[in-house]
Amino acid sequence: MSEKFVVSDFLKQAASLLPTNVAKVRSEFEENLRPLVEASFSKLDLVTREEFDRHLALLKRLQEKTADLEAELDALKKNGDS
Repeated sequence: MSEKFVVSDFLKQAASLLPTNVAKVRSEFEENLRPLVEASFSKLDLVTREEFDRHLALLKRLQEKTADLEAELDALKKNGDS
């Protein structure tokens, strides 16, 4: 999901809280709030879902590799003690 879509979706949800009979106020609200929301998001250290998923997959592979290496080390220690 792109950052622009998230901001637009957020603004639409916020504007939907306003009464429907004030359509002009709703559009002005969205226009005026957009720069504030975009500035706030730009200050945050956010990542995309794709980047998060890549890091999660990398973490999983590293955990598996660490477990394999620990098992190999335990086996070597066991053979060394014998």
